[in-house]
Amino acid sequence: MNDSPETTVKVRANSPGRYPILIVELPSGELRATYFETDYDLERGKAVGEDWLRDNAIGRHGFVAVDPPAEVTAPSLGDYARREVIEET
Repeated sequence: MNDSPETTVKVRANSPGRYPILIVELPSGELRATYFETDYDLERGKAVGEDWLRDNAIGRHGFVAVDPPAEVTAPSLGDYARREVIEET
């Protein structure tokens, strides 16, 4: 998986705040947590499961579901987070 301009992912959830985590669905269907600190690099993200997303991220840790999921090119994830998620404090 690379962050080429052709790679479109679906943002399924995010953790609001100054340094949000985005949970994205790759074209393969795999879910991955991507991080502000890595500029949302898919290669440096952590694979997560649907159960983890529902029960832990959204259920316990204050993530917000993106419904319907936002389709974003992989290199634009940082721009998406800055535009749609980051809370200025």
